[in-house]
Amino acid sequence: MAEEERETMELDVAFVGAGPANLTAAYRLMQNVNAHNEKARAEGKKLIDDLAILVIDKGAEVGSHSLSGAIVDPVAFRELFPDVKDEDFPFITPVAEDRTYFLTSNGKIAVPGPFLPKEMHNEGCYIASLSEVTRWMAKKCEEAGIEVYAEFAATELIREEGRVVGVKIADKGLDKNGSPTESFAPGMDLLSRVTVLGEGTRGFLSERLIADAGLAADSNPQIWGLGLKELIEIPQGRIAKGTVVHTFGFPLDSATYGGAFIYALEDTLAAIGLVFGLDYRNPLFESHAAFLQLKKHPYVAGLIAGGKVVEYGAKTLPEGGIFALPKLAVDGAVLVGDGAGFLNAMRLKGIHLAMESGILAADRICQALASDDASAPTLDYRADFESSWAGEEMRRARNFRQAFHGGRLAGMMATGLHMISGGALPGGRKTTLPDREGLRKASAGKAPDKVPTDDALYLDILTDVYKSGTIHREDQAAHCEILDAEKCKLCRQDYAAPCTRFCPAKVYEENLDGEGGFTGIRVNFANCVHCKTCEIKDPLENVRWHPPEGGDGPKYKRM
Repeated sequence: MAEEERETMELDVAFVGAGPANLTAAYRLMQNVNAHNEKARAEGKKLIDDLAILVIDKGAEVGSHSLSGAIVDPVAFRELFPDVKDEDFPFITPVAEDRTYFLTSNGKIAVPGPFLPKEMHNEGCYIASLSEVTRWMAKKCEEAGIEVYAEFAATELIREEGRVVGVKIADKGLDKNGSPTESFAPGMDLLSRVTVLGEGTRGFLSERLIADAGLAADSNPQIWGLGLKELIEIPQGRIAKGTVVHTFGFPLDSATYGGAFIYALEDTLAAIGLVFGLDYRNPLFESHAAFLQLKKHPYVAGLIAGGKVVEYGAKTLPEGGIFALPKLAVDGAVLVGDGAGFLNAMRLKGIHLAMESGILAADRICQALASDDASAPTLDYRADFESSWAGEEMRRARNFRQAFHGGRLAGMMATGLHMISGGALPGGRKTTLPDREGLRKASAGKAPDKVPTDDALYLDILTDVYKSGTIHREDQAAHCEILDAEKCKLCRQDYAAPCTRFCPAKVYEENLDGEGGFTGIRVNFANCVHCKTCEIKDPLENVRWHPPEGGDGPKYKRM
């Protein structure tokens, strides 16, 4: 019934995901087409006429699922919008002061700027809200004649004879068994000459295309970080607007890569975040508990005392670098942004790289439309990227994240070599195991210290999830799926059910019988903030995530 009612929309280019990479690509494509047509008219050549471009996003509105620190390097904005001044971009404030500290359990040690690689300095950058940035970019796209639709969850690639020819948009109003309810609305098939996957970190269709087409066969395994972030209203006078603070050390142990950030968006509003590598070893590590520990550190607690949490979110980050990038194109489709892995872990920045991937992809797509050739060789912008400033930046940081797989000391030594050699060392190609394989057995784990919670500043995990605005229709099928319930028993026996601790939204809980015996894992999918940590870190690869109904999930406002 549902299949018979589906409509078809024919497009030239379908952009799946309304993040910085795809919005950049869509806008750049229109720039390119306009330039192509102007030249073609002058030369009496064929125009690219009646171009149909659509950008879709699974969130309730553009920006609902966009989260970043965010410190923005404006280089790609200036390239995309050459006539816009920096002060007119959707940034909050320039970076006015840059500090770095090593945190002990109860103190801090300042790290002088000369002891840090130049990549870790933020002069010339801006503090921004990624959700606000994407909304601004979506308006720019609409002004250029590009349609942007929210609440469209793409759940399947459409293929013909081995090439991608579009995507399927999921039906709405299905019950837990997949049967239509009274609110049923059929999805549609978007048929396109080119499909651009810019779904963000670990994109659903991107991951499946990478796997099905073997695009990462010659790449390093992608490795990931997880970031937890709150926006906190604080009393005046604690930290000046534009101040940027990065820390490392506490609350992470010396074997765990990561650190924290404090960005002063306003004199009375700070973004506090903890980012750590998902190759961590301790099976009893608890993401939200570590975040609370950070907030209780005397330095951080002094800044936020008397404050109030106004928003919360979590997101994974692709940290594998240039050696973990997959092949970027197949016949009819191309990958951009976080879904492909464009992020510089040394700088903890990826927005400018994602945008540059969109710019370079759009240049190739314009060629494909003009020549009516959307084959992989035409769409593949890898060589363009390698020769760009973005490729040089990622190449300089090529082994940075991998060096920390051996612990903090090994990573700091590698960072020192990077500084001394101007980025030439560590050389070669370093690799690591997938993140899930680094987890030790529960017997070697150390449980976190518990932090008392309250109703305003030190929130428990469920209250934080509420602050994310996360909503899912609870009578639909769970989009966080445990593949084999029996494996959960093995996982608990060996690893003490780590899904109940690594998830930053308490999606997974132990089911216990009346005598305290473990009977399985309960999946509270309505809590999910779409970070996909569960797919990455589950040691037995027993969890699959897929998009829920379009419009569901977090509703970020200023993240």
